[in-house]
Amino acid sequence: MKNIREYRIDNSAKYIFLDNERICESWKNKSKIWGDPLHRTCSYNAMFPIRLADFFIRNYSNENDVVLDPFSGRGTTLLQARILNRKSYASDLNPLSFVLSKSKEKNIDLCKILTRLKELEYEWILEKEKENYLIKILDLDKMKIYYSEHNLLQLSFLREKIGKNWLMNDDINNFILSIVLGLMHGPSRKDRTSAYFSLSMSNNVSMSPNYVKEYAKKNFLERPVSNIFELIVDKILKIYKKRTKELIQSKLNAEFRFSNALYISNTWKDIKPKLIFTSPPYLNIINYTKQNWIKMWMLGYEGNEDIKKIGLDDFHNEYSYINNFLIKFMIECRLLMTDNSKLIMVIGDVIKGKKIFSIMNHIDYIQQETKLSLVEIYTDDVTQSSKTTNSHGIKAGKATQIERIYVFEKSK
Repeated sequence: MKNIREYRIDNSAKYIFLDNERICESWKNKSKIWGDPLHRTCSYNAMFPIRLADFFIRNYSNENDVVLDPFSGRGTTLLQARILNRKSYASDLNPLSFVLSKSKEKNIDLCKILTRLKELEYEWILEKEKENYLIKILDLDKMKIYYSEHNLLQLSFLREKIGKNWLMNDDINNFILSIVLGLMHGPSRKDRTSAYFSLSMSNNVSMSPNYVKEYAKKNFLERPVSNIFELIVDKILKIYKKRTKELIQSKLNAEFRFSNALYISNTWKDIKPKLIFTSPPYLNIINYTKQNWIKMWMLGYEGNEDIKKIGLDDFHNEYSYINNFLIKFMIECRLLMTDNSKLIMVIGDVIKGKKIFSIMNHIDYIQQETKLSLVEIYTDDVTQSSKTTNSHGIKAGKATQIERIYVFEKSK
């Protein structure tokens, strides 16, 4: 393509090539679990790797530059930019993203977190009518598929105290809530003990009740009986014990705002980002709230009708995705950009039936409508077994075979 630098990721050698010339090591030279453990407080579906965010933040911005992610997810860009001493900003419309991203805005004193947890545990111990917390669960039979009654009582208590108040929590309660969300469900150990609150299941996707019920019966899975507060403390101590010196010494706090990405020129009118690095929802692959319905329950959402009120729209046909979503979003980005800014988007190709959807097929139209020019593109053939979406099943795992990373700047 004319005037566009096309980089290719060689996954076997882990290098980046331009016109068959080796340019540099790719982000894949770092381990998949590389990075500060604060990144991994909670799994988030279709999240991009920490090492990917690190590569592009390092190479397309400098210290003290403004970095923005308008689809924050679990706050990977927000935290990594802060670690790299950038002025880090992020936004999202998903309540789950709100909690997870806010928990990474600043370093929080460990003693204050543990003191607050002790207060919550003591309040629970003194609670004389514990059984009332089961009554507060509208769909109790469904939740009992995943949790013992003992664990559900404690979870319902935390849900009432800090879960439903997610929008108004202070930094300490929000951090505790982010840990709770990360422990809501996950796999048990080989000895059948668990660091999670639920019976053994994926920690990435909130699986359907019928599937879990049948799977648990077939595999003789037991719902753990735990001290929820001890599990939360254990998780927090592990995170703080392994924190990197880069995060500990980080000079700057980040800022998250609750916002629709289609209106970011208003949300972020007070900043001029050097780099906008993000991954917009892929066409028809992930419904972020539905795939996290158990975690959404902890935030006070009872079912699909409650979730619909959030206003997220993760599903589009091709025309709508390009015209009513992607182009609108990119125009909003352009309003924030300077002549030196870059917009970098991670958007994979999508297989729909026998057709492959790629925004490369629409790139001339997109550039014309947005007045943004594609200057670089990184192409990465994805190893399917490593895709996060594989936990959805075979169909979803095949959804993205080629990951593309698009680098735009304002048209001259």
